[in-house]
Amino acid sequence: MKKGKNGKKTRLMLENLKNRLQENNFNEVYVVDTAGEAKDKIMDLIPQGASVGMGGSVTMQQLGVIEDLEKRCRLLRHKPGMPQEERRKIWRDVFSCDFYIASPQAITSRGEMFFIDKYGNRLAAVIFGPAKVVLVAGYNKITGNFSRALWRIRNVAGVKNAVRLNTGAPCTVKMKCKNCSDKSRICNVVSFLLKKPSATDYAIILVNEELGY
Repeated sequence: MKKGKNGKKTRLMLENLKNRLQENNFNEVYVVDTAGEAKDKIMDLIPQGASVGMGGSVTMQQLGVIEDLEKRCRLLRHKPGMPQEERRKIWRDVFSCDFYIASPQAITSRGEMFFIDKYGNRLAAVIFGPAKVVLVAGYNKITGNFSRALWRIRNVAGVKNAVRLNTGAPCTVKMKCKNCSDKSRICNVVSFLLKKPSATDYAIILVNEELGY
């Protein structure tokens, strides 16, 4: 995990983003300098015994929170090789969790958060269902505007995740989104939060390091 190329500059960028998010009614926003601090904040937010939902987030893998949450919470997450019907049951159960943890694939400098997914279960849980959603993003997820965010989620996050999951989709050859109709594509659903959804509570953690895709 890389720190910001200019630590003070990217820290200021994150502080400005915090202000924009709060203007969008996401009142609980934290800025931290390291992945370790981000992990500590997550563990502070989630009490022992809580039920926690999570998708296949590379950011959470890098933070190393999965193992710790499994020890102290009821963690609901699908795993590789799990039958599809079992995965769907977990996805449905997540909507009644105390917490859901995820990472946006892009955030604009205006505080708009973007998500892309194959099935849409992760996006749905981020918007409504769990009592509280915890979103974590490294500084590398920040983009200048709406169009750049849409480009990033497809050509950076989408492509890198397709490679990671060994999907064989056309984008993994050219390393660029081809807007294909291949059944292996993982970028079928896009959502973005312009303002805080009124019925959901959020905590957002911005990290002055590169995290995830």
